[in-house]
Amino acid sequence: MTSAQVDRVDAWSAVYEEVYTDGHARGTAADGLEGWVDALSGRPLPAEIMWEWRDATVDRLRGLRPVRVLDVGTGTGMIARALASEVRSYHAVDLTLAGVRDLLDDPGRPPGLTFDRRAAHELSPQVLPGDRPDLILLNSVVHYFPDMDYLEVVLTGLLDLLAPGGVLFLGDLRDARRDARRLRERALRSEPWAGPGRLDALVADLARRDRELALDPWEPGRSLGVETTVLARCLQDSDLARYRVDVLLRPEGSAGPGGGARATVGRVAGGTDAGPRATHRWEDLGDDERRRETGARAVLKAGGVVDVPDGLVCPFGPSALEASEWTPAGGAGVHMSRESPDRLILTSRPLAPTGHRRGEPQ
Repeated sequence: MTSAQVDRVDAWSAVYEEVYTDGHARGTAADGLEGWVDALSGRPLPAEIMWEWRDATVDRLRGLRPVRVLDVGTGTGMIARALASEVRSYHAVDLTLAGVRDLLDDPGRPPGLTFDRRAAHELSPQVLPGDRPDLILLNSVVHYFPDMDYLEVVLTGLLDLLAPGGVLFLGDLRDARRDARRLRERALRSEPWAGPGRLDALVADLARRDRELALDPWEPGRSLGVETTVLARCLQDSDLARYRVDVLLRPEGSAGPGGGARATVGRVAGGTDAGPRATHRWEDLGDDERRRETGARAVLKAGGVVDVPDGLVCPFGPSALEASEWTPAGGAGVHMSRESPDRLILTSRPLAPTGHRRGEPQ
């Protein structure tokens, strides 16, 4: 780590230590909503948006059927509170203790829940309590990392901690492919009357002052040479739905939906897109939106649809939330297009689980 990287990590630690401590003083820390701000308005995100986000994330993680979880950057333990009782072990890690103080002091907390105060780059096999995890979470954390070099160091270490067939889940990544639109929307909210020149100046100023990391969601997989799946956030319209995605990284082949294993061993040379290979195109399913929706529902019983306009950022087309209601896989069936940040890919296939099954000997 460079001194600048460590200084940035320490700065975020100080910010959130204060945020969580203030939450305890107000008696609101246990809600888990401290520090969540809409990147477009600058105001705290409404509680109903956050509960929807929490439930959708937990459902997505449940679909991976983990047994041992490592949660890096657990914050207030919002995910841990919902998932820890359903798995054999749940090890939460964070830079601050203040966020999870109530959870750790709860005598009824799950016996498999443990906590360690340390930075993501300080994790190693020697500090893990027990066997390697089959699911590692970096949920709503990566945008606080100093830079891409730091992210690669952390991901390299975490991938080496995974059990065979395990999954590394990067939740709520800021999609750099949509970042220009996000900054423009934020500028227009602050000055709706701004002309073209003034608007460009506002966007440039916001970009200079933005302290959070945005990235191409396929870049970590390409850099590390691992399978990559990029999923849309299936939520009602908000910053969390428009400009963020979830990414799954798999360093090894794991059992697919049909129970068979992929014929891959070790890391994949150059990285691969593990998204669906759908055969139907959105524009070929009808000549208006209603007919295309009907056609998509029909083919999604067994297949998939590509080039679906994302209705949150395109004039026509379904939102990811609407599209998730068409496919048997729900939110797990709504992928982001690698070729266009404005297009979705829909599939009937659920997410491949981790390499373990509940009820089987470990």
